[in-house]
Amino acid sequence: MCVFELDVFGYTPTGNHTGQPPANFALRERKTQLQKKLYTPVGLVEGGLMDGHIRIALQLVVALGILNVWILRAGRKTPYRGGGANSLRGEFATYGLPSWSMYLVGALKIGLALTLLAAIWIPGLAQPAAIALGVLMIGAFTMHLKVKDPIQKALPSIAMLVMCAAIALL
Repeated sequence: MCVFELDVFGYTPTGNHTGQPPANFALRERKTQLQKKLYTPVGLVEGGLMDGHIRIALQLVVALGILNVWILRAGRKTPYRGGGANSLRGEFATYGLPSWSMYLVGALKIGLALTLLAAIWIPGLAQPAAIALGVLMIGAFTMHLKVKDPIQKALPSIAMLVMCAAIALL
């Protein structure tokens, strides 16, 4: 006698009298793999458990760091501002950039940070957002070099670049 069970793929045999796996064993294994991907948090299946956790943690650090700088601390002096600037506006002026460039870079960075947050649930967004943010971090580092800032002022852009590279590669 053969026992059947009802699942999303219809009726499938769960066993037989020969002691061999059922004929649809490979299909059932594939179904199990798909279910694991559907019900497992992003990135934890394909790259291994730790890779997924590390990537998500990096996405959170990068995204929240960018949002902190561009929304919460935009008008405040920090030890990492280029030249002797007291705000983002002053920093862009120190770099000799037009005022509209601050709004463009800000919109890009905030949008990409939000994209990295969304990529926790939609993993396909992580790599392009991380690459684009990495390019912007190269630009930030270059601006610090342009005004001959000490390397300590460029450390956040270097750290963000390294984390973006890790996100893109995981």
